[in-house]
Amino acid sequence: MNVLLTGGTGFIGSHIAVELVNRGHNVTILTRNQNKIPALKKMRRIEIIEGEIENQNLLTTLARGKDACIHVALILNDSSAREMLLADTLVTVTLADICAAAGVKHFIYTSSCSANDFVYKTETARIGGAALYNVYENTKQNPASYYGASKAASENYLNAASFHTPMKVNIVRPGFTFGNPVVEGAPIYSDRRFADMFSNIKQGKDVRVTKNDGTQFIWAGDLAEIYSKILDKCVNRAMYFALARSYVSWEEIAARAIKMCNSPSKLIVEDKGWGEPIMFDVAAIKRDFNLEFDTWEKLPEHLEYYKNQPDPHN
Repeated sequence: MNVLLTGGTGFIGSHIAVELVNRGHNVTILTRNQNKIPALKKMRRIEIIEGEIENQNLLTTLARGKDACIHVALILNDSSAREMLLADTLVTVTLADICAAAGVKHFIYTSSCSANDFVYKTETARIGGAALYNVYENTKQNPASYYGASKAASENYLNAASFHTPMKVNIVRPGFTFGNPVVEGAPIYSDRRFADMFSNIKQGKDVRVTKNDGTQFIWAGDLAEIYSKILDKCVNRAMYFALARSYVSWEEIAARAIKMCNSPSKLIVEDKGWGEPIMFDVAAIKRDFNLEFDTWEKLPEHLEYYKNQPDPHN
């Protein structure tokens, strides 16, 4: 297939780009800086176009002749509801409209578990008086942040577009995605928790974590495979939680990291009254693609990456 990929030089996008070309697809990446990842630019089947995602004329040109569009790019501006709406939802809806008009057959949108981030805002989220510790595909959207609201709104507009146009639409909701750079010079995720943890461990400082703080971490390569499977099967109007089946706590990660570094650091677990872990149901990726991921299959390799990184404080 010929695939238009936004955000292809970012952390998640670069993993998707490599996965797609390894599967024989041709990938056109729209990015603000075409020289950001020289190794990616040199790969066969990848074309990198420099430009702004708000440039509708450029989007119209790039959408022509494409079989699919995978939208990963995020312009995060949650300073206000209006700014987030303009930065993410308007851009997403505009891109989808242009793709549909150009005859693109399949649109895959990168949303977020934040479309249901109300579960993190209360000690115990309750539905009908019962404690809710699981979020399912059909759990009602209930965002508690402008970011989550924007993602939820984009999902709804895209679902409507799938009824008004022949273009198939699918939604992917990733959680915390980890992994090493996919090629030399490629970025890593922006979350600093792994880096800060290892910095403390290498200096022998205490490592503080919160009891029951964790998630269903997913390796970026596994996440990229989900996008590839969606393209192959060409399903329509499906939403997939893109997470591992297992819950892993930061307490477990910190304990493993301290041990592997043979560090004198002490692990301090602070009880802030957080309840039992909230789990997102991943049955859909198992049902439709026979995919099931275990965080610990790739996490040790990632911890080793940080162990071998020089400590900037030394």
